[in-house]
Amino acid sequence: MAASMRRPQTLAAFLLLLGLTVPVLARSEQAFPDEPGEQSLISQSYDTIAGLLFRDYSLRGNGRVDYRTARQILGLAYDDPAIESLDVGPHPLFYWYDADQDGHWRMLVDRGGEGQLAHAEPYDWKQGEDLLTLSKTW
Repeated sequence: MAASMRRPQTLAAFLLLLGLTVPVLARSEQAFPDEPGEQSLISQSYDTIAGLLFRDYSLRGNGRVDYRTARQILGLAYDDPAIESLDVGPHPLFYWYDADQDGHWRMLVDRGGEGQLAHAEPYDWKQGEDLLTLSKTW
């Protein structure tokens, strides 16, 4: 009888352990991918005030943006009025990823600008909130 009592407890412990590990495995499957190539590029734009070049990608190839990067603009030349030439950093500073294309973006910042996602960290918009609050002059 003791052996038959242990089976439900063993099964319950196994199911509990499985329930704790499956969400971790599911999250790791949606790891932040490396920056896609030109074949996935949908559009790019820049903001000279922010000093960033934005590149939008569709990893699924369905035309919906699910990956975005922002590189620092190092210089802007107006040699030809019809063509603006941008000099940008070699690697993105910011990365955004919407794994499910449902509007829930994850954002990373590569503070060193090394272009390696292993060194990038999650970006929290509140990190600069104190600076913004303290710098208001109105």
